[in-house]
Amino acid sequence: MDERILTGETDIYTYFEMIDKTEADSILDVGMFLKRIGSVSRQVKDKEIPAYKKLVGIDFFPEIKCPVWNTVYDDTYKPNDFFVSGNAQRYELAVVLQLEEHVRSEDVCILWKWLSTHVAYIFTDWRLAAISEIIEYRAVKEITVDDRTYGFIFTEVN
Repeated sequence: MDERILTGETDIYTYFEMIDKTEADSILDVGMFLKRIGSVSRQVKDKEIPAYKKLVGIDFFPEIKCPVWNTVYDDTYKPNDFFVSGNAQRYELAVVLQLEEHVRSEDVCILWKWLSTHVAYIFTDWRLAAISEIIEYRAVKEITVDDRTYGFIFTEVN
């Protein structure tokens, strides 16, 4: 199976749960998690991201294609077109799951510095020690679900 296709139920559950619990109306899906689990809508099992919430995907996997994802996300961007200094968009929540091994080393700092100045909260499974070497943030809460540990980062963005 292609390692870019995700099947972990814990990650799927926490993805929807964090979007629901934060009540974020603008969500940045870095790595297009819904695309990578093969979802063809904003709903999986009994969880759903309502249509009124802005959901933007950053596509690190353009080789995985299906036209339906054009209707799942409000907008999609390539990383090199999105994580640039001229992009002033702001988001309440960014979700960065199962992406650490797929981002080129030269792009890691650009990604995290942009997120830390444009997003209020970041939910990730990225190693927190690595993130803290790149950016400063107000606080972080570690969340463990089953055998997985996530970081919920509070940035300085208001």
